Order: sequence, then structure tokens, then C-alpha cells
Amino acid sequence: PKSTVAWSWLDRIMERGTADSSAVPDDTSSSHVVEVSLREVLCAGAVCWAAWRYFRYITCLRTYGRDMTAMAGKADLVIGRDDEIDRVIRILCRRTKNCAALVGAAGVGKTAIAEGLAQRIVAGKVPSKLAGARVIVLNLTAMVSGTTYVGMFEERMTDFLKKVAAARGKVTLFVDEMHMLLGAGAATGTHMDAANMLKPALARGHIRCLGATTDDECSKYIEKDPALERRFQIVHVEEPSTHSTISILHGLKPRYEMHYGLEILDGTIDAVVHLADRYIAGRRFPDKAIDLIDEAYTRIELGGENTVVAPDNVAQVVMDVTFIISTVCACHVVLCLN
Repeated sequence: PKSTVAWSWLDRIMERGTADSSAVPDDTSSSHVVEVSLREVLCAGAVCWAAWRYFRYITCLRTYGRDMTAMAGKADLVIGRDDEIDRVIRILCRRTKNCAALVGAAGVGKTAIAEGLAQRIVAGKVPSKLAGARVIVLNLTAMVSGTTYVGMFEERMTDFLKKVAAARGKVTLFVDEMHMLLGAGAATGTHMDAANMLKPALARGHIRCLGATTDDECSKYIEKDPALERRFQIVHVEEPSTHSTISILHGLKPRYEMHYGLEILDGTIDAVVHLADRYIAGRRFPDKAIDLIDEAYTRIELGGENTVVAPDNVAQVVMDVTFIISTVCACHVVLCLN
């Protein structure tokens, strides 16, 4: 629709120029006719240039990025991460080194903090420097894909960074798995990767950036590049406690009940957290608790008999996942309920 409006205005300008030219008397000097025609041509050229620049800006961000603020209303509520979100906001509002890196184990909710930032921006609960800003998720896969010739990746990345910098702080770049910046694009035949192209803009504070990576990948990749590491302020994301995980599940409860059309008891949420803490090793809260309650929902939905998710259903899922003897798991459920 916007392109149609732009072309309609261009048609009106050209028609006006034609009408003005035909309305000029014969005795009018040729210089005046040329002046009128030149004015209309310049106006048309300015409109075309503005439309081209606007649509090129929008197309570039949409091709290699995803607007997280536009999807903020569909994302789950972020509970128990107010301190981390406040810390990220303070870093992004700095004049220089205004880039934050979320570092934590897999499954603790690093991406959820970025979603919480987007939700706060939409709600208007941010300082004036971030008011009306957008959180754009960088899609490195789309940017690298199809770069068959040397220089194509550099051209795409440079163009994308120019568009982000042109927003004058109203675009916050979110890079999930930020360690992938090191080496991204180097396979095209050059020694220039995305991290080296991003460093100058980050050093001058022209781009606000938020990254996320795990502790192991940070020590393995990010810390080995001191120039990139010092441009990011580390925000450690710890695993939530069992009490915080219970609060998170209570906050997600209405979304799950609406999605599956099944009711979940409060005692079931407590059983989910305690069973996940006791029997599911090698994973972190709240990820393993959310997966457990999600699978319990699907188990009831496939059975089609019950309309309430009970602790026994969660215990059955734990037995299927961990191959624990039913009597041991059932006894632990009784202890959780008591």
C-alpha cells in the first residue's frame, strides 16, 4: 500500500507538470518553461529518492533480521528476571560501550531476557533513550546464505550495519549465539568475519547490541578475542531457584491452559519442579520444568480421557524420560504433595 501511495503521488506530480507546461502561453520565454519543468522533475526525483531509501531500509532489516518488538504481545511473560533486564537497560543507555552480553548456561532464559526488554519497550517502561526503539534479531544464516562470490557477505553486512546505525539508537541489535560472529563469512574466501566488521561501530557507540551465549562458548571463543570482549559488558544469567521456577510456571499457566484447553492443578506445578529437580540431571531450570509440564499436557491431550493435569501424569512423564521405577517416582510425588 505504501508503494502504491508513492507512485500515485509521482503520477500527480507528472500530470501537474504536463498541465503547467500546456498552460504556458506561446509568448512565454523558453527559459521560464524550462524552469517550471525542471522544478517538477526535481520534485519527482526527490520523492523517488526518498521512497527508494525508505523501502531499501525496511527491506534490509526484514531480510536479515526479525523485529522482536512486533512479536512482543505474542511472547510469554518474563517473570523473575527484573534485575537482569534493568542491568541490560542501564548498559544500553550508556554513551559508549553500550553493548551487553548475556552469559549463562543453556536453558536458563537468556533469550527470554531479550523478549522482556522488547516487552518493556512496547509498554513504555524504559528511559527516553530507548523509547520507541525496536529490538531486531540478527539472522546470520540468511546473511551468509547465497554468498557465492567474494565480497557479497561484506556488502550485506555493511549495508545492514549502516541501516542500524542510521536509526540513531532506535534499533537494538540482538545476536543470539553471539560466538557465531567469529568466523561468520570467512568461508567465502576472505579473512574478514562479522565480528571484525562489527567492532568499529561498537567501539564508537553507534550501534546498541545485545548478545547471548553460554559460559563454555564465551570462554572458548569470546574471551580469545579481547577486542570483541571489551566492547561488551557481561551480564551473568544464573539458573533460577525452585521457588522462582514455581513462580515462572504459575505465570505461564494461563497460556498453557488456553493452548491445550486443559486445567492444571497448583499441586501439579509443585510436583513438576520437584520431580525435575530430583530426577532430570544435566539440564537447567526453567527449561526442564517447562518441557516436563508441556509433555504432561500432550500426554493428557492424546489420551482424551482427563481434562485436568494431575501430579500422577507428570510422574508418568518422568518415568518415560528417565526410566525410573514407578514406585520410587510415585513415592516422591506423595512427598511433594505433602
